[in-house]
Amino acid sequence: MSQAPNTLLVREWRTAYARGVAAAPALAIVSTLSYVYLSYNLAFTLNQHKAEVYALAALATGSIVPYTLIFMTKTNGKLYQKVEDSKHLERSTEFDESKGKKSDNAQALLARWSVLNFIRGLLPFTGACLGFYASFYMTS
Repeated sequence: MSQAPNTLLVREWRTAYARGVAAAPALAIVSTLSYVYLSYNLAFTLNQHKAEVYALAALATGSIVPYTLIFMTKTNGKLYQKVEDSKHLERSTEFDESKGKKSDNAQALLARWSVLNFIRGLLPFTGACLGFYASFYMTS
């Protein structure tokens, strides 16, 4: 993953995570509500199929919340524990990870979080693609 010490890596993860937490929920809510609005307004018109595509876009975008809660909470909690453990260590000092599960060491947790976060990012991306398709390629 990286040559940087694990203590530094988890601290950098915390910074990046905090930035995402500050911006992503509002973006997801606004996007989801926009797709719901478009879907609802087209639901009882001749554009029923377009309304369904917007509803799918809303579902894909809004599913970022349950996905995060179901699949990422445990990994996030373990990474936050690593952040707490690193607070009393120097930046160049490594964790003593000789005890415990290999899957719970900082490198493994960060690798797992990266994969989960990539998958999570595909959800609003799929919603955006569906919304783009409905907006620009479906006939009225």
